Formats: sequence, structure tokens, C-alpha cells
Amino acid sequence: MANMFEKYAADREAEQRKIEKTVAEPAADDEKRTTLSLSLTVSDKKALKMMAAERETTIAAIIHEWVQEHLEVERVSE
Repeated sequence: MANMFEKYAADREAEQRKIEKTVAEPAADDEKRTTLSLSLTVSDKKALKMMAAERETTIAAIIHEWVQEHLEVERVSE
């Protein structure tokens, strides 16, 4: 029984380190961050969470990347 809890604790600790590493990364250009309330479908939220977990990043980082890509596309088309 103790081995099961030790494995769970080790897995949780590794996951926590990944989260802390991601959260500790500074914002692009040390830009100040703000909070955004966003309404999504349940399936979109699940998809974003899965993408973030697979990339070992945050949903905020994925959205930031998307915004940057779309800003570049608009600049090119002007």
C-alpha cells in the first residue's frame, strides 16, 4: 500500500514542478498581465486543457501564441 502512495506522491511532485516551471516563465517582454473572463464550450475548454498539458504549458500561453500569430497575419495582409 505504501508503494502506491509513494508513486502517487512522486507523480504529483513531478507534475507540480512542471506547473511551477511554466508559471515562473516571464511574460513576453515582461509585459504586465491582466485577467480575462472567457466563456467557452465545455468541449473547447477540455481541448485547450489537453493541448496545454501535452505542450507542458498554460492555456494563457496558447492563447497568447494564437494572438501573436494572428497579429502577424494581419500585418502581412495590410
